[in-house]
Amino acid sequence: MNIATNLNEIVVALRAGQRFVVLTHIHPDGDAIGSQLAMQSLLKGMGKEHVLCAGEEGAPAIYKWMPGALEILHPGAVTGPYDTVVVVDVSQKERIGLGQSLIKQGVKVVVVDHHLEKHPFGDLNFIDPTYAATGEIMVELFEAAGVELGPEAAVCAYVALATDTGGFRFENTTPRTHRLAAACVEKGVKVAEVSGQIFETMPLPKFRLLNRILPRVTLAENGTVAHAKVTRGDMSDVGAKAEDVDGLITFARNIAGVRVAVLLRESDNGITKVSMRARNGFNAAEFLKLFGGGGHAGAAGATLSMTLDAAETAILDALHTKLGGSQ
Repeated sequence: MNIATNLNEIVVALRAGQRFVVLTHIHPDGDAIGSQLAMQSLLKGMGKEHVLCAGEEGAPAIYKWMPGALEILHPGAVTGPYDTVVVVDVSQKERIGLGQSLIKQGVKVVVVDHHLEKHPFGDLNFIDPTYAATGEIMVELFEAAGVELGPEAAVCAYVALATDTGGFRFENTTPRTHRLAAACVEKGVKVAEVSGQIFETMPLPKFRLLNRILPRVTLAENGTVAHAKVTRGDMSDVGAKAEDVDGLITFARNIAGVRVAVLLRESDNGITKVSMRARNGFNAAEFLKLFGGGGHAGAAGATLSMTLDAAETAILDALHTKLGGSQ
C-alpha cells in the first residue's frame, strides 16, 4: 500500500495505464457518481481510449441526466482486458460491492478519496479529508494533469461538490470549495438548472415515502435528537427504492433545536440501515464508528446486523450516553 502525497503521483500512475475501469461505492451519492464520471472524462482527456465506468446499481434516478450516467455498466458486463482500476470516493474494498470482482491479480488499483480511513486498499492511494468532496480533488486533478476541464466534466464535478456540501451549506464548505465550484461554473455549468435537478426534484415514490416518515418523527434528549423508522412494508407500498431514502432525514434535522437526526430503514435478513444527519458540533461519522459506520461529521451512515427495533434502541441508548441525557 502506497500513500500518494500529492496529485502529481496520481497523474503519473494514470498516465502509465492504458485500459481502465472506474468504480465507486455501493449506494452511490452525487459525489460518487459525479467523481466517477469526471474521472472517466479526465482519462479520456489524457488520451486513454478504453475507459469504462461500472457499478452494480448504476446511477440513481436523480443523477441519470448527468453526462455518461446511462453508460455505467454492471460489473458483470465488463469485458475485455484492463490494466488499471480507479476507485473514487471510497477506500474500503468491501464498499465497492460487486466491483470487487474486477480487482484481479496484475491489475493496478488507484484510489482517490476524501474519507479518512486507516487501511485503504489501493496500490496507490490519495486520501485527503480536508477536501469537502472527492469532486474537489477531481477538479484539481484536471489541472495537475494539464487536461482542460470540459463542460461535461465540469457538470459532473459541480454535482459532486454541491451534493457533498449540501448546496454549500455544510460545515465542510471552504474557500477552496467555492473557488473550485466557480471553476466549474466558468466552464458553462448552469447553476439553477443543476440545482433544480439535484435539490428540487423528487420522484413520486420518494415523496410518498416522505409523507409516511414525517408523522413518525419523534423527538428525544430534550428535543436535540429526532428519529424515525421505515419498514420494508413502507418501501413496498409506495414502490420506493433504497435510493429514495437518501436525504429524507434532513427534514427532521431541520427542526429547530435538533442536533442529530436518525432514520432507520429495515432491510433484508435482520439488517437495518442507519442514516444520520448532524449539526452544531455533533460528529455523526465519529459516533457511528461505534456501529462500524462512517462518513462525514454532518452526514454519516451504518449497517447494523439487528432488527429495526433493536437497532433503534441501540442507537438511541448510545446517543443518550453521548449527549449525557441533558442536552
